[in-house]
Amino acid sequence: MAGEGAMLKKAREEKGWSYQDVEKVIKIRVRYLQALEQEEYSVLPGETYTKGFLRSYAKYLALDPEEIISLYNSSRQKEVEEKVQTLPEPVPKTTVWFKLLAVIVVVLVAIGIIYGIFYFGNKNNNPPNAGYSPTPLPVAPSVEEPGGENEQPSDSSPPLTPAEEYSGIVAEITFTGRCWMRVKIDGGPAVDSMNNEGETKVLQASREIEFVSIGNPGALDLKLNGVEIEPLGTSKQPVFNLVINQDTINNLSNDRNILPKD
Repeated sequence: MAGEGAMLKKAREEKGWSYQDVEKVIKIRVRYLQALEQEEYSVLPGETYTKGFLRSYAKYLALDPEEIISLYNSSRQKEVEEKVQTLPEPVPKTTVWFKLLAVIVVVLVAIGIIYGIFYFGNKNNNPPNAGYSPTPLPVAPSVEEPGGENEQPSDSSPPLTPAEEYSGIVAEITFTGRCWMRVKIDGGPAVDSMNNEGETKVLQASREIEFVSIGNPGALDLKLNGVEIEPLGTSKQPVFNLVINQDTINNLSNDRNILPKD
């Protein structure tokens, strides 16, 4: 120790004061008082606080504060000089460049080995005629037999109706006004939605679509599997429990009014 810590400790012990006695008067914690006496300044919050604690402690012990601070500065200066003297010697630059060059050489050799393995491996795996493709043989033209009087017309299927072109049940809705709906798909949970004018919605089901309620049926245009459906009502006539299933789709060619008949 440089001496300031020993001076503080000796003065305190001569007066017969404990650390707790000093703490009560100058309001410096016991662990900081111990650090000052043992010159363990790393325990303290910083150099400014350290010098302030030293002055306060020295005055309370009737010592010269400036002498204590001078001894502290000398000890700190010696610590700095010792750290400077013990700095490791710089590594010669030639060693760094030699290591870097060795790493580059190793990387280049590894790349060359990998390239060689890839090149010769592909060369051995490709057959001699890998790039050869035979010319296709000409195909004899087909000759149509002249049709006789008893020739039967070809069996062609009738065109599908729009409803038959869809898989399952598809409801396409275009809203012409504000409309609230509650819908179930294939018996699942009910889903509520508030829809505004100009919006569109597509509902798809494998078995059935149930319109639990439509608050303003006059504000929507409905297509089922591409077939336009007659209006479902007006804004003053809400629709409840309207179920659309495969029977409904099959009957669209006969009746496009899907509302329940009274």
